[in-house]
Parts: sequence; structure tokens; C-alpha cells
Amino acid sequence: KHRPSRPPSILRAGLGLRPPCAGPAAMQRLLGSLSSSAGSVRRAKHAGSWYEGDGAALREDVQQLLAAEWAEGAARDPRLKAVIAPHAGLRYSGAVAARVYACLDTNVIRRIFLIGPSHHALIDGIGLPGEGVTAYATPLGDLPLDVDTLGELRRTGLFSAVPMRVDEAEHSLEMQLPFLAELLLHSPLRSGGPPAVLVPLLVGQVGPEDEARYGRLLAPYLEADGNLFVISSDFCHWGAQFGYTRTGRPELAETYRDGPYPENASIEGLDREGMALIAAQDAEGFRQYLARDANTICGRHPILVLLETLRASRRELRVDFVKYAQSSAMPGMGPPTNSSVSYACACLTPTYVQPVPVRA
Repeated sequence: KHRPSRPPSILRAGLGLRPPCAGPAAMQRLLGSLSSSAGSVRRAKHAGSWYEGDGAALREDVQQLLAAEWAEGAARDPRLKAVIAPHAGLRYSGAVAARVYACLDTNVIRRIFLIGPSHHALIDGIGLPGEGVTAYATPLGDLPLDVDTLGELRRTGLFSAVPMRVDEAEHSLEMQLPFLAELLLHSPLRSGGPPAVLVPLLVGQVGPEDEARYGRLLAPYLEADGNLFVISSDFCHWGAQFGYTRTGRPELAETYRDGPYPENASIEGLDREGMALIAAQDAEGFRQYLARDANTICGRHPILVLLETLRASRRELRVDFVKYAQSSAMPGMGPPTNSSVSYACACLTPTYVQPVPVRA
């Protein structure tokens, strides 16, 4: 099927923090998707710009990204408890996000906590969708929300209500949905039954004490069987567009030690230092690193909420970063001096492996 044209300006807008305005065709698709239940379903406002708005074309894109990771050896892991995944336009960060989504075993996942940053709106603490919201729409079908768990969280009094216009304008959670919709609604690997339900959490203005408080609250959910945490974050936003040009130690680079541009290794060195602190589950060290180097990791607070949840949890998990990329290193892209966004993904699995019983 013919794919809608995507001008370069639209594609580049999906690279970093600022979402583009949807074009006329995309707006028509969104308006046409409204029904009598409008207001209860969050619309896919970035479809048609940050990723394909046509369902068949989007399925093809996502399937190709997942197939490439399976061909490289990624395998479904029923032990997976949490992932860190990027949220830029699918063309830019999709190959990195696909690495962790290729490891999801949807037959054991019943509930997914989506935790991402609020890029544009000031939110007090962590925000939840409005009480009337029951699903998040995608071009591949609607994904249901876990209204019972959201109700439990609301009753704690620790969460704000996110207005629908703010929810729909934010891209950090929406950019996880194409992969989740493909795997939860369409994958032939599913054994049947209803799809997993979503618990969206939008992280706003929080400090260390808030992050620790939310971590203690969320720890039992992380421990529970059938729950998966998805932490949405890009890493360094570098160059004149972002007003950030600090560099790290190029000797720490693994992916871009030899370029393509000299800056790529220095940017990666900066990211690798932060990634090592996350992998060590060192929340204080990660905060000190951010204070010292001011690395522009947009999901730093969701990551810190995860680290505090791990600290409070009785279940020991290991954090393994499995793929890393930079937009400026993609074919056809110019040097990072104007703009480069880093993408990293990680898998969190138990450190304890249940032994296989031996028959007498």
C-alpha cells in the first residue's frame, strides 16, 4: 500500500524534543477517528508525523524493526521486568527501541506501567490520565488502560490529573505504543486472551524525596508477577539546537569510537558514564553526574523513579544496556554540531535464576 509522503522537515522534527504540527492529512485522520465515545480515548496525535498514520504501513515498519533484532539474536525473555526505551521519531530511534521490545514475552505480561517525562507541561509530581480515559488509540488498534490500578494510585493522593490536551500533546508515552500495539494486539506469538492493560504515568516536577516516595509506592507493583515497567527516555541532546555542547571521555565510547564524526565518541563517552551509573543502580551517583555535567537526558526523572523503585523493591534486578545510537551518526546526517540526539535501551531481569528441578 502506498505510504503517505513525509517531508524531510517533518522527519527531522521527530528527532528530539519538540513535536511538529500535524499536517492537514494527519488532522483529517485524527478528526475522523473521533466517535461517540470521544473523550474517553486518547488520540494518537503524533501518528502521520513521528510515525506512520496508516495501520498497514506502520505494521510493516514495526515488524521490520523487530525482525532485524530477532535476526541479530534478540529473544523473548519471560523474566523481563522493566525496560528503558527511547521515544524519538520511529525513523530515528525505532531501531534502538526495537531491541528491547523484541525481548518481550507478551504471554506473561498482564499490566504495563508506562513511565515517561512531560516535555512541555508543568505537572505537579506524577500525573495520571483523567478518570474518564479508558484507552490509548493507535493506528493498530486501541490499547486499554488499567482503570482499577489507576484508581488505586489516585486514591493515594500523590498523583495529579493530566488534562487530555496535555496527554495528547506529549510524545514520550505515545512513541512506545506502536511496538506495544503490534505485540499485544497482532503478534502471532501471543497465545490468546485479552491484551495487557496500560498504566500511564507522566513524570513532571519531582525532587529526590518525591522520587524516593514514588519508588516506595511503585515497588510492590514492580515485584508483582505479570507486571512490566517501560521507562521512556532519550539520552544526550547535543548541539546548537539544544544549547548543549559539553563532551565526555571518548575512550568510554563503544559504538562510535571511530566516528563517523569526532564529536560522536565524546558524546557517547558522556552518555556511557551516565549509563554505567544507571546500570549500577546508583541513584545518588546519577544525580551527582547530572548536576556536574548537566547531560540533557530528558527522561532523567523517570529513570530516577525507576532507580528508587529498585532500591525499595525486595526483588533484585540487574540492568543491562543492550543498544546505543546517535541520530547524527545515521546515514545522510550531518555532523553533530547543529543537532544530535542519543538513544539507549536497557533490559532489567532478575539476578536470581530459578533452578530447574531434577527428577529422581
